[in-house]
Amino acid sequence: MTALERLLVQVLTAVVLVAVSILSVRGYGNHRYNAGHAAAIEERATADAAAVLKRTRENATTATQQATSNATITEKTHEDIQPVRERIVTRRVYVGSALCGDRPAAPAEAQSPGGGDEADPPGRLVRPDVERDLVALKLAVEEDLATGRACQAVLKDEGMVP
Repeated sequence: MTALERLLVQVLTAVVLVAVSILSVRGYGNHRYNAGHAAAIEERATADAAAVLKRTRENATTATQQATSNATITEKTHEDIQPVRERIVTRRVYVGSALCGDRPAAPAEAQSPGGGDEADPPGRLVRPDVERDLVALKLAVEEDLATGRACQAVLKDEGMVP
Protein backbone atom coordinates (compact mmCIF):
# COMPACT_ATOMS: atom_id res chain seq x y z
CA MET A 1 0.00 0.00 0.00
CA THR A 2 1.34 3.33 -0.95
CA ALA A 3 1.67 6.33 1.27
CA LEU A 4 -1.15 8.04 -0.53
CA GLU A 5 -3.48 5.10 0.05
CA ARG A 6 -2.49 4.97 3.73
CA LEU A 7 -3.19 8.68 4.05
CA LEU A 8 -6.54 8.22 2.35
CA VAL A 9 -7.44 5.35 4.73
CA GLN A 10 -6.40 7.44 7.75
CA VAL A 11 -8.46 10.43 6.55
CA LEU A 12 -11.41 8.18 5.85
CA THR A 13 -11.10 6.58 9.30
CA ALA A 14 -10.90 10.01 10.92
CA VAL A 15 -14.02 11.15 9.04
CA VAL A 16 -15.90 8.03 10.12
CA LEU A 17 -14.78 8.51 13.74
CA VAL A 18 -15.86 12.16 13.68
CA ALA A 19 -19.23 11.21 12.19
CA VAL A 20 -19.77 8.47 14.78
CA SER A 21 -18.75 10.87 17.56
CA ILE A 22 -21.13 13.55 16.32
CA LEU A 23 -23.99 11.04 16.11
CA SER A 24 -23.17 9.72 19.58
CA VAL A 25 -23.15 13.21 21.08
CA ARG A 26 -26.42 14.06 19.37
CA GLY A 27 -27.97 10.77 20.54
CA TYR A 28 -26.86 11.41 24.10
CA GLY A 29 -28.22 14.98 23.87
CA ASN A 30 -31.55 13.71 22.57
CA HIS A 31 -31.64 11.13 25.35
CA ARG A 32 -30.99 13.79 28.00
CA TYR A 33 -33.53 16.13 26.41
CA ASN A 34 -36.20 13.43 26.29
CA ALA A 35 -35.48 12.43 29.88
CA GLY A 36 -35.78 16.06 31.01
CA HIS A 37 -38.92 16.54 28.93
CA ALA A 38 -40.51 13.40 30.39
CA ALA A 39 -39.61 14.57 33.91
CA ALA A 40 -41.12 17.99 33.23
CA ILE A 41 -44.32 16.39 31.88
CA GLU A 42 -44.54 14.13 34.93
CA GLU A 43 -43.95 17.08 37.27
CA ARG A 44 -46.63 19.11 35.51
CA ALA A 45 -49.10 16.19 35.62
CA THR A 46 -48.48 15.78 39.36
CA ALA A 47 -48.98 19.51 39.96
CA ASP A 48 -52.17 19.48 37.84
CA ALA A 49 -53.56 16.48 39.72
CA ALA A 50 -52.84 18.18 43.06
CA ALA A 51 -54.50 21.39 41.87
CA VAL A 52 -57.57 19.49 40.64
CA LEU A 53 -57.83 17.63 43.94
CA LYS A 54 -57.51 20.89 45.90
CA ARG A 55 -60.14 22.59 43.74
CA THR A 56 -62.48 19.61 44.09
CA ARG A 57 -62.18 19.84 47.89
CA GLU A 58 -62.82 23.59 47.78
CA ASN A 59 -65.87 23.03 45.56
CA ALA A 60 -67.21 20.40 47.96
CA THR A 61 -66.76 22.79 50.89
CA THR A 62 -68.48 25.59 48.97
CA ALA A 63 -71.32 23.27 47.96
CA THR A 64 -71.81 22.28 51.60
CA GLN A 65 -71.88 25.92 52.69
CA GLN A 66 -74.33 26.79 49.93
CA ALA A 67 -76.57 23.85 50.82
CA THR A 68 -76.60 25.00 54.44
CA SER A 69 -77.43 28.57 53.36
CA ASN A 70 -80.19 27.33 51.04
CA ALA A 71 -81.68 25.20 53.81
CA THR A 72 -81.59 28.19 56.16
CA ILE A 73 -83.22 30.42 53.56
CA THR A 74 -85.91 27.83 52.88
CA GLU A 75 -86.59 27.33 56.58
CA LYS A 76 -86.80 31.07 57.26
CA THR A 77 -89.02 31.55 54.22
CA HIS A 78 -91.43 28.86 55.38
CA GLU A 79 -91.49 30.26 58.91
CA ASP A 80 -92.15 33.74 57.58
CA ILE A 81 -94.75 32.82 54.97
CA GLN A 82 -96.83 30.26 56.90
CA PRO A 83 -98.92 32.75 58.95
CA VAL A 84 -99.31 35.00 55.92
CA ARG A 85 -100.38 32.06 53.74
CA GLU A 86 -102.99 30.99 56.30
CA ARG A 87 -104.33 34.52 56.54
CA ILE A 88 -104.52 34.97 52.76
CA VAL A 89 -106.14 31.59 52.09
CA THR A 90 -108.71 31.78 54.90
CA ARG A 91 -109.93 35.29 54.16
CA ARG A 92 -112.55 35.67 51.51
CA VAL A 93 -112.09 38.36 48.88
CA TYR A 94 -114.90 40.88 48.94
CA VAL A 95 -115.71 43.46 46.32
CA GLY A 96 -114.89 46.88 47.64
CA SER A 97 -113.39 50.17 46.67
CA ALA A 98 -109.93 48.56 46.53
CA LEU A 99 -111.01 46.18 43.78
CA CYS A 100 -113.64 48.14 41.93
CA GLY A 101 -112.56 51.73 42.24
CA ASP A 102 -115.53 54.08 42.54
CA ARG A 103 -118.22 51.58 41.52
CA PRO A 104 -120.69 50.41 44.17
CA ALA A 105 -119.96 47.12 45.88
CA ALA A 106 -123.52 45.81 45.49
CA PRO A 107 -125.35 45.25 42.21
CA ALA A 108 -127.84 47.90 41.12
CA GLU A 109 -130.85 45.54 41.14
CA ALA A 110 -132.34 44.34 44.41
CA GLN A 111 -131.84 40.80 45.57
CA SER A 112 -134.74 38.44 45.90
CA PRO A 113 -136.07 38.06 49.43
CA GLY A 114 -135.85 34.25 49.19
CA GLY A 115 -132.06 34.26 49.29
CA GLY A 116 -131.60 35.63 52.80
CA ASP A 117 -130.15 32.46 54.31
CA GLU A 118 -127.08 32.37 52.06
CA ALA A 119 -123.70 32.42 53.79
CA ASP A 120 -122.13 34.91 51.41
CA PRO A 121 -124.38 37.25 49.47
CA PRO A 122 -123.45 37.20 45.75
CA GLY A 123 -123.15 40.98 45.49
CA ARG A 124 -120.38 41.16 48.07
CA LEU A 125 -117.98 38.35 47.07
CA VAL A 126 -115.91 38.31 43.93
CA ARG A 127 -116.31 35.44 41.48
CA PRO A 128 -114.47 32.24 42.51
CA ASP A 129 -112.06 32.39 39.56
CA VAL A 130 -111.13 35.98 40.36
CA GLU A 131 -110.71 35.13 44.02
CA ARG A 132 -108.51 32.15 43.14
CA ASP A 133 -106.31 34.33 40.94
CA LEU A 134 -106.07 37.08 43.54
CA VAL A 135 -105.17 34.62 46.29
CA ALA A 136 -102.53 33.01 44.04
CA LEU A 137 -101.09 36.44 43.23
CA LYS A 138 -100.99 37.46 46.88
CA LEU A 139 -99.32 34.18 47.84
CA ALA A 140 -96.71 34.52 45.10
CA VAL A 141 -95.88 38.07 46.12
CA GLU A 142 -95.69 37.19 49.81
CA GLU A 143 -93.49 34.14 49.10
CA ASP A 144 -91.11 36.27 47.04
CA LEU A 145 -90.96 38.90 49.76
CA ALA A 146 -90.36 36.25 52.43
CA THR A 147 -87.60 34.70 50.33
CA GLY A 148 -85.96 38.09 49.91
CA ARG A 149 -86.09 38.73 53.65
CA ALA A 150 -84.63 35.28 54.36
CA CYS A 151 -81.81 35.85 51.83
CA GLN A 152 -80.98 39.19 53.41
CA ALA A 153 -80.89 37.59 56.85
CA VAL A 154 -78.54 34.84 55.69
CA LEU A 155 -76.26 37.33 53.94
CA LYS A 156 -76.17 39.41 57.11
CA ASP A 157 -75.46 36.32 59.24
CA GLU A 158 -72.58 35.31 56.95
CA GLY A 159 -71.10 38.81 57.09
CA MET A 160 -71.56 39.58 53.40
CA VAL A 161 -73.47 42.80 54.01
CA PRO A 162 -73.05 45.36 56.76
